[in-house]
Amino acid sequence: MRLLIGLAVGFLTLWGVDGYNGKSILLTLPSPSGIIVTPEQNISVLAHPNNRNLGIAFLPVDYYAPIGESNVTWISPGKTLPISLTVHNASYPTETLSVDPEKVTPPPEAEERIARERAEAKAIYGHFTPVRYWDKPFIRPLDSNITSEYGSARTYNGTLKSYHGGVDLRARVPIPIQASNDGIIVLVQDRYYSGGTIIIDHGEGLYTCYFHLSRFDVNVGDYVHRGDTIALTGDSGRITGPHLHFGIMVHGIQADPLDLLAQIEQLFETSKESL
Repeated sequence: MRLLIGLAVGFLTLWGVDGYNGKSILLTLPSPSGIIVTPEQNISVLAHPNNRNLGIAFLPVDYYAPIGESNVTWISPGKTLPISLTVHNASYPTETLSVDPEKVTPPPEAEERIARERAEAKAIYGHFTPVRYWDKPFIRPLDSNITSEYGSARTYNGTLKSYHGGVDLRARVPIPIQASNDGIIVLVQDRYYSGGTIIIDHGEGLYTCYFHLSRFDVNVGDYVHRGDTIALTGDSGRITGPHLHFGIMVHGIQADPLDLLAQIEQLFETSKESL
């Protein structure tokens, strides 16, 4: 990802930003104020966690976003600044999976449940909590090998085609999983596709998701700290075997969780002097 910044007398020019479909762009801005206006939504500029004079903005790029150039605008007191955004193809791998046929073609009695669960999730991810609960980098919820990458183009049982909205971490037996960062538990539920599910609201439009769990150790409304045990891994929902699916939602859009966690970590590793 490229962010070119040129300074001139009395104003700032952002020449361009490069991103990839399905990944988030984490912008660092010279002021913690204003909004980023995109064709899809207005995104708040937030305080930088390591330098109060700077701002950051999470720009999620949808998996199906058109490849090519588009424009977004930073609007802050006293300035309106266009930003040229170029989206590149991330070239994700492909997977062919065999699962329970009812998880591909649900029976009629499951349709209402699926629709209700989708509406619940959409309402959660669409809510912007104007508080930041975290003040440290995010961590992986499980120290294990990756068995399926984010963004993989998937075919289930030779018919259903979709993409993988998170990353799968190996867990052949039930293993405790940790909260990736501080936040509020906003969903604890057994769901049709994701099985045992926990969602944590980290504030300011960031949510982490933990799927296919076998046991819950938290309740809705609990405040958790980074590293707290929240559940055990399992094999519930639409799965091919036991594992943990770990995902992240940014302003209501799925993003590559490990890529974004690495970008957030860079905010803390960069010193105030170099910023």
